[in-house]
Amino acid sequence: MNKIFYIFLLTLMTTAASAQAQVVNTKAFIEWNPFYSLKWDDFQGKPGEDAAGDAGTSVAIQAKPYMVGKKVQYDVHVLFNKEKSWSRDQSPQLLAHEQLHFDLAEVFARRIRKKIQELEEQNVNEVKAYNKAIQALLEESNEADRQYDMETLHGALDKKQEMWRTKIKEELQQLSAYKKSKRVITAG
Repeated sequence: MNKIFYIFLLTLMTTAASAQAQVVNTKAFIEWNPFYSLKWDDFQGKPGEDAAGDAGTSVAIQAKPYMVGKKVQYDVHVLFNKEKSWSRDQSPQLLAHEQLHFDLAEVFARRIRKKIQELEEQNVNEVKAYNKAIQALLEESNEADRQYDMETLHGALDKKQEMWRTKIKEELQQLSAYKKSKRVITAG
């Protein structure tokens, strides 16, 4: 139940073309979506020598900036890394616990998207302001993740696990306006 949590905040891309050049190895990652639940087959990594617990989940919140004209924009993704996620036990309860780590990351991705929208509405166009706000939410995400493991004893406390499942599900619903959407950028 040891959890690995990676967060990336990439440097500003100066053109849309350079942003497109950053391709993710899709075989190694699963992007969060509401229609996919993790399976034990997705945990393809091996635990390190110092790894404790029955499973380790590697999740990344990726905020990729790019420019549209002179306006800063961000793509925010939540990625599960198959090659760095591992398990020693394969119980349904443990898998449900690991899925909630992935879902909790999506909660924070939505909070980031919401914050980005708020900054846009305030006509903020300084990369430093966006990065500072995003970094604060990423730190909050790491703390919430640690708290989730601590309060549920890594999923061993059924009542606490159910409380967190309900909490995360409710927050995903409350933030549904900020779920990832497809965008089409046209040359103009």
